Amino acid sequence: MKVLIYMPFSAWIPHLATDLEIAAKHIDDGDEVHIIQCSGDLPSCEPNPNHFKLSCILCKSRRDKGLNLIKLPRENRHELALNNFIRDLDLPDFSSVQELKAFEVDNVDIGMAVASTLISMVREPNPDLSQYKNFIRKNLLMSIAVYDAIKHHMEEIKPDVFYLFNGRFAASRPALQAAQNLGIKTFVHDRAGILQRYILIEDTYPNDIEYQKNQIEMYWNDERTRSEKEEMARQWFEERRGGKDQSWFSYTKSQRKGNLPESFDSSKRNIAIFISSEDEFEAIPGWQNPIYKNQNDAINTMTNADIDKNIMFYVRIHPNLKGLNTTQMRELFELKAPNLVIIPADAKIDSYKLMGVCEKVITFGSTMGIESTFWGKPSLLIGRAFYEDLEGCYVPKNHGEVINLINRRLNPAPNQGALKYGYWQSVYGLPYIYYSPESVRGGKFMGVYLKNPVVDRLKDKILAVDQLSRLIVNLAYFIRKCTWKILRTR
Repeated sequence: MKVLIYMPFSAWIPHLATDLEIAAKHIDDGDEVHIIQCSGDLPSCEPNPNHFKLSCILCKSRRDKGLNLIKLPRENRHELALNNFIRDLDLPDFSSVQELKAFEVDNVDIGMAVASTLISMVREPNPDLSQYKNFIRKNLLMSIAVYDAIKHHMEEIKPDVFYLFNGRFAASRPALQAAQNLGIKTFVHDRAGILQRYILIEDTYPNDIEYQKNQIEMYWNDERTRSEKEEMARQWFEERRGGKDQSWFSYTKSQRKGNLPESFDSSKRNIAIFISSEDEFEAIPGWQNPIYKNQNDAINTMTNADIDKNIMFYVRIHPNLKGLNTTQMRELFELKAPNLVIIPADAKIDSYKLMGVCEKVITFGSTMGIESTFWGKPSLLIGRAFYEDLEGCYVPKNHGEVINLINRRLNPAPNQGALKYGYWQSVYGLPYIYYSPESVRGGKFMGVYLKNPVVDRLKDKILAVDQLSRLIVNLAYFIRKCTWKILRTR
């Protein structure tokens, strides 16, 4: 069998290690493995959006180190050679993100791919496109060139199967579409529910709701006994609550156990609202809120609706929004109501304690929605989530049902759905053989560090300090915006 792996960047060690893991396994099976690599010709990528030369050099060095470990022949390493595929296109100026998302060239949705990258880079669900004209143009031209380049290489190499990471960004989504249009069996890899595994998604991207809902049911129906599944699910929920890093950093480790807002009044009917960052799914089809414009609109509407005067809402801002000055954050802190308390992202409030002492929980897709069900708390899901069809959450269909569920005294739902979800997170994907993760950031591949582990450990310690992490986040986004503004004037 002939295998092709697209490796546009190697800066993120767990994903580089997964590329290498996939390649090594196929080599062990006697398959012919080829890769398409970037040697600095991508003008922008997720780890290096401004194309700093030093970052390119380090990225290529890590990639070559890994490919040498698996002894991939030089003739099987194909350059992306993007400059050979750049088109001279007359691109429009976009007045809104929606216009950008809808933009296509030759039925390739490069506008959606670029919007996904831009929104993720600036952590802004509704960016001012006039600030990023050069970045948008550069990435649109890059995206259609990636499509043409990958299609060309596939027609030359004629692989039986194609692998790539993530599949939704400007440098990767067109590659996925090229493979789909050529009818080549494709797998997209990404992080799994625990560090020791990785997932392979067939012919779509990891955020495909319907695909993942089917996966949850498929895994629940595997050969393990019911008691084994339930035990593994419970362990996953308990480790998550206990602050163990799973697929990503645990945000509860920096919280003070048992700490509640000073104004918390247990005599009230208290409701906890756990919000997510709007930018996470803004450029992914199918994740739009079915009832409200966005989370802030939902909160504003709920707090001003005809509800029991004894109800208090406590909005827990997700810690990954710490330090950001985005539209979502500004609008959220502008919300004022006597029955509303906003808990900042960097507050030491114990999220699980808050969940436990409140009457019910409201989420918009956060994992806390299904976690609350597991811990015996009535949970309202007002949005989309992989667990939306699982028994456990109350899922209103319109605003009237939302208000009715808020006013009613609700019984905890059975936790069958939560057990399915927890089990899926525990076993979904494939176990690593050659890669040994030591943290969210990295580990050893074939016993070798692809990146200096001391640097990563130092980063983790620095980012664990609230004031330093906020300063670093603000500085990083300031530098990025300034760089883009300078590039725009060239």
